[in-house]
Amino acid sequence: MLRSADYIYDNIVIADEKNTTKQFCKKAQVGVDFSVSRVYKITTSGVIRKNHSEVSRYDEIKPSRIDKLSTGECFIGWFLPEGTYLIEPNEGVQLGPNDTGYFIQRSSFNRSGVSLISSVFDPGYTTASKDGIGTFTLRMNVDNENGVYFEKNTRVAQMLVFENEDTELYDGQFQNGRTTSKLLEK
Repeated sequence: MLRSADYIYDNIVIADEKNTTKQFCKKAQVGVDFSVSRVYKITTSGVIRKNHSEVSRYDEIKPSRIDKLSTGECFIGWFLPEGTYLIEPNEGVQLGPNDTGYFIQRSSFNRSGVSLISSVFDPGYTTASKDGIGTFTLRMNVDNENGVYFEKNTRVAQMLVFENEDTELYDGQFQNGRTTSKLLEK
């Protein structure tokens, strides 16, 4: 069963007002829209093996002033040419033992030739840690040959949460809001 937006907002989305926030997210009809805080360019190859993976490294792309709008308005954000990127939301998550999460792009991204790719967020996954609330990343593909402009803190992805039967809880390498693999630190 698909969880309601109220359930997701009240039980899944977390914020500590220091590292993450609920300020920019918004309840939708069947999910919660998450907003973009940071954008990264992938800079190395990943190594995916049977027993462990070493994910690619990435560098942050800083937002800048965008003033090329037909309306004459400007904003702080990003222009991204065609390519593959990672985005980091402003919001954190904490999934319960009977919650499985997934993200899809908002329709304005879809209509602009931009797709977001989400892994499954397993039961028990959290971005909370002893140091506060960390974050996570979603992959974004800009398939529009003209690129895309978007504003910092704009809502880009909708989280859907499904109820699942009892299962083993997540305890993988990205638990507690890690955005880089534990394996890269060895």
